[in-house]
Amino acid sequence: MKFVCSQQKEIKMKSKIILFLILIFVSNISSAHDVQTDKININHPYVKTIDNKAYGYMKIVNKSTDVDRLIGIDVSFAKSGLYDAHMHDGDSPMKKIDYVEIPPQKAITLKQDSYHIMFSNLIIEVIEDMMLEAKLTFEKSGIIKIAFIVDNDDSYIKKIEKEHEGH
Repeated sequence: MKFVCSQQKEIKMKSKIILFLILIFVSNISSAHDVQTDKININHPYVKTIDNKAYGYMKIVNKSTDVDRLIGIDVSFAKSGLYDAHMHDGDSPMKKIDYVEIPPQKAITLKQDSYHIMFSNLIIEVIEDMMLEAKLTFEKSGIIKIAFIVDNDDSYIKKIEKEHEGH
């Protein structure tokens, strides 16, 4: 009887360890594509598709004491460019821009109706939860490799926002 009880305790302990490891692994997946360098952090890069185009969004944090600029993006799955869609006099005209300036010690969020990345002439089918590799080029910080997650129903970004409520 002692032998059976000992085995049951061992099985319960192993089950708890496995569950703990699974939880750690799953929680790390959600931030696995965030990138941190000594000067720039790229937080929560994601893509939404609308009418055969895709739009890239993220938060860029400039940790340095100098202004930096996002001046380009390189991807293998589409043509890409930086755009501004800020509201001006009640209108939101989208225009192609050469850079997005990130002030020192500040964050800029690329999002809908603001600065964003547009992907056109897609050469692949972009599907939910797909990871898309990209290289962002910064004027001072150089090239930073990132991975966007495709999130058409906003479930990823809603999860991230909920996790950061009150921060």
